[in-house]
Amino acid sequence: MTKDTNSFDRDEPTEPAFHTVKEASVYLHLCEKHVRRIIERGDLRAYQFGTALRVKKADIEAYVAAHQVQSTNTLSYKKS
Repeated sequence: MTKDTNSFDRDEPTEPAFHTVKEASVYLHLCEKHVRRIIERGDLRAYQFGTALRVKKADIEAYVAAHQVQSTNTLSYKKS
């Protein structure tokens, strides 16, 4: 019979399910205040546990993907 294991039983290191606003700001290279504003605007999903505000990495990555800049090729080069 095989033993059922979950992430808590494994000895291998795992990434935390939730990140602090400070950790999210480091990941995004933004200040904490700006990340809190993004959360308040509703652009970045966050979870509140008591007074602690936490963000999932998947939500951070979704925010980044939603704000990807598309190339517009607006630069024109003149041949001389």
